[in-house]
Amino acid sequence: MPLHPIPPRRERTEEEVYASRDLAGAMPKRRFPSAERDPRHVYAAVRDELMLDGNARQNLATFCQTWEEPEVHRLMDDCIDKNMVDRDEYPQTAEIESRCVHMLADLWNAPDKGNA
Repeated sequence: MPLHPIPPRRERTEEEVYASRDLAGAMPKRRFPSAERDPRHVYAAVRDELMLDGNARQNLATFCQTWEEPEVHRLMDDCIDKNMVDRDEYPQTAEIESRCVHMLADLWNAPDKGNA
């Protein structure tokens, strides 16, 4: 009988090892954890997992731009807490969105740009 039970290989490879106490064990992937975790540690764990994705700047299969000016990121950060389903609460943001739609319609030579 072994001193320590060995989990199946698949379980072991999906777990990350971090030096912090709150991430010493595996993070639950499909449920909320039973205890609160330090947000910095959770961010690091999720960011590490996202590193498994490809690099958007090297994806030549898309025709979308993947780099944005720092000001675009600042505007996104400023507006991230807005619930755009509630357009009445954020009329100016809705107006800017409408302008962007019209600009894209113009850029792509939409046949009825005025009603975009």
